[in-house]
Amino acid sequence: MLLVPLVSLPASAQTDSLTQKGLNAERLGLTELAEGYYRKALDQPLAALRLGILLEQKEYYEEATALLVRGSDAESQAHAAQCLVQRNMLDSASHCAQRAIEGDTASALAMTVMAYVESHRDHNINAIAWANRALKADPEYARGHNMMGYVQYRKGNEAEAMKRFRRAIRMDSTLAEAYYNLGTMYCNRNNPISAIKLLKEGIGRNPRNIRLYTALARAYRLSGDAPKALECYNRILEYDSLHTPTINRIGTLYCSQGFYERAIAFHKRALNIRPDDAAAYKYIGKAYIDWGKPDKAIQSFIRSTTLCNTDPETYMYLAELYGKQKKGERKQQGAYRKAARLGNKDAQAWLVKKGLTW
Repeated sequence: MLLVPLVSLPASAQTDSLTQKGLNAERLGLTELAEGYYRKALDQPLAALRLGILLEQKEYYEEATALLVRGSDAESQAHAAQCLVQRNMLDSASHCAQRAIEGDTASALAMTVMAYVESHRDHNINAIAWANRALKADPEYARGHNMMGYVQYRKGNEAEAMKRFRRAIRMDSTLAEAYYNLGTMYCNRNNPISAIKLLKEGIGRNPRNIRLYTALARAYRLSGDAPKALECYNRILEYDSLHTPTINRIGTLYCSQGFYERAIAFHKRALNIRPDDAAAYKYIGKAYIDWGKPDKAIQSFIRSTTLCNTDPETYMYLAELYGKQKKGERKQQGAYRKAARLGNKDAQAWLVKKGLTW
């Protein structure tokens, strides 16, 4: 009996198939499965884009950026800009947003992202102008109204911000960003009951959205219900057991309760998963501060800055600790200068008061 030879697909066809499987898995909410397919098909631009967006949603901004900047299309560059804003790399974010607009001058997404970047650069007039351009390009673009709300919030116009977030939700009841932003505003206004109700509604529309569960956990923490907050974090870990931002947040929850050893253990668990997790070292430092161990706190903050030198908050912690040391004035000034260069206004004010530049 003759054997029929197996016909193998060309490599490009195989990766196309894997990308399609990833898209199908995403539609079913199976994001971890989708991520696995995309990782096997990274020579395909669509796979790199979708994986980058998934990593952005999981708050793995550095890895997401590395994937997204590879794409020359407007969507890839727009999402890269969003990730870079989260990393406080505003010049690079602006460059990517510009490339997104150049790639598609009619893209409401690109214009919206440019508004996001300009808002973080405290260019409020430009930010509002770009948000208006996005809405002019597509008046029914819910994300455009959400972004206008975000810009207004950063500008200090909270009433208009909440109005825009509510309008975005009415226009698109699945828009997780709008639920997150409005829920965060309720928390900022010390109204956790409204936040909890709204965020539960958002989760009903987005059952596996990590950011909404994170915001809901914050609302529960604000209301004094630590067990419910922990339930939210554990739900995220059911979907992604290796999600280090959530593991770190559990650590901060225990730290707030005075369980410092348990808190540090969770942050070290995050480091076992991602040894380059600068946030974990920062949170360990904060736990040591609360525990009354400033020397260990300094060591942790220094380690954090070696892994990520774009977080002004870490330098502020260092500056405060150096200020309590004998002969620590020079190191204190250096830490404040680094925070000031990253845009921290408190650091800038401290240096101006001392007659120093940055």
